[in-house]
Amino acid sequence: MAVRLFEGKDHAASYLQYRVAPHELISKIMSYMEKRTTSQFKLAVDVGCGPGQGTVLLAPYFTKVVGTDVSQAMVERASAKSNPPNISYRQCPAEELPFTSGQVDLVTAMTAAHWFDQPRFLQEANRVLRPGGCLALLSYSMDMNLEYGDVSDTLNDICQEDRVPASEKDPSSEWIYRHGGDVLQLPATETKGPF
Repeated sequence: MAVRLFEGKDHAASYLQYRVAPHELISKIMSYMEKRTTSQFKLAVDVGCGPGQGTVLLAPYFTKVVGTDVSQAMVERASAKSNPPNISYRQCPAEELPFTSGQVDLVTAMTAAHWFDQPRFLQEANRVLRPGGCLALLSYSMDMNLEYGDVSDTLNDICQEDRVPASEKDPSSEWIYRHGGDVLQLPATETKGPF
């Protein structure tokens, strides 16, 4: 179930002032994406964007970037600051993204995915992503469990790798992390399961 907190204007202002902007991680995500395709990136969606600190970091790489948040106060705060011309913001839940199927190159959630109804969000991200698109969940830690059909265990193994010292990491997990997008088959959008 999605959690709706942090919707007040004062909280949105605090987020804008104090929330960390993940410059280095955006560079890593874009490097990963650039290795996988030579085509221009058209659309990125930053889900749970808050006041837009991470959203603006995507602007140089995409024709259009849309930040979404369930909180109207967050969307208003993000829209009120100076933004590049290719950025816009929309209010919507993470589980109901206002994009057509296969339209999005990159879906990010920067320190927000732990608030989402994760099974529904993962299904929705899968729906809007183009074939070969990228889902990047950024967090202060990878202490989360993801549930998504038959690939739940694989997704959680990848999340757990962040907590294991390099000397103890399973080389096959590193391979899954680096190449999983090439072989990991996500369930069909109409997956029936506990979610």
